Amino acid sequence: MHLLKLQLQKREPDDPCSYLLAIWTPGETANSIQLPERKCSFQEFGKLCGEKTCFSCSSIQEANSQTVRGTLLIPCRTAMRGSFPLNGTYFQVNEVFADHESSLNPINVPRAWIWNLPRRTVYFGTSIPTIFKGLSTESIQYCFWKGFVCVRGFDHKTGAPRPLLARLHFPASKLPKSKGKTDEKRE
Repeated sequence: MHLLKLQLQKREPDDPCSYLLAIWTPGETANSIQLPERKCSFQEFGKLCGEKTCFSCSSIQEANSQTVRGTLLIPCRTAMRGSFPLNGTYFQVNEVFADHESSLNPINVPRAWIWNLPRRTVYFGTSIPTIFKGLSTESIQYCFWKGFVCVRGFDHKTGAPRPLLARLHFPASKLPKSKGKTDEKRE
């Protein structure tokens, strides 16, 4: 049994999906929607700034510590303890929920624990149609054959659904609106 699994809820026996780990980029925060800065003035003096959102310094610190930060992705059937309102639907087979607690405060995982595990692709979004909008048929097929979908967070203590945090998915409806035309002065 994998060391990380010892800390998790036991998977439902008929759950075809495994627990997954969404690895954070160094310097990323729970509400990040843009990539972190790549330069830091402290490094010119051979020091690290210690700022959590500094990509450059955080990368060095994570490499030196031999750990990565991550959000747990919980298999759908396991999260729902074997029952699901749409039992028999395909999404249950490759659907995961983002653990809300580790979405806010990522867990530190030694690289050695996960280095040889297979990598998987997870598609995040507010709904299945928005995830697949604009994707090619081949990309959609790949998702169903080899990938996973995640449309919500999940509080594993209470069983309540939670919205996905910005670092996993930032809805287009919350993006700042840009006007198509610039405002012109009228005289």
